[in-house]
Amino acid sequence: PLFHIARRVRTRHRIVFVSHAAHAATCDWAAAGIEFLGTPTRPDERSTDIGSEYEAAVQASARCGFVVFNLFALGAWHIAEARGVAAVAASPCLIPYTPPAAFEEAFRSELPRLHAALVAAKGDGAVRWAEVEHWMWPLWTERWGSWRCERLGLPAAPMAACDEANATAALPR
Repeated sequence: PLFHIARRVRTRHRIVFVSHAAHAATCDWAAAGIEFLGTPTRPDERSTDIGSEYEAAVQASARCGFVVFNLFALGAWHIAEARGVAAVAASPCLIPYTPPAAFEEAFRSELPRLHAALVAAKGDGAVRWAEVEHWMWPLWTERWGSWRCERLGLPAAPMAACDEANATAALPR
């Protein structure tokens, strides 16, 4: 499904499709006008090295206007945040996970202002708490923190600027 989205927008945007190198042969990328960039990770294994898994995407995103990703590539959300561009999740399947029972309480305890802003957000396009509970909660797991800080120059937690006492940062749209 993401290949077809990329084909539709390629006339208006340069498209770099970043995926596992094993997916290079799944489509005729060049004929579709899409640049394919393969990562050294395997699609059937969860990588423990976020750096190698996402370095190609970090490099490819240097001149991007937005980032489209599937739910098995959540690192792309963090890359979009670092670049200051919109992130669009496009999942070809049902959400494969649910948040742990204690997630909301831990989130509220660690990021109280952000939690309140997400709960208060209306349907005006801003991220809302319902989306965090539905699919975004893994973005706040420990897996991403050090990579966000060390490679992307971001705070360990996504949207942390919205949690500061005098926050002027708006919730992402």
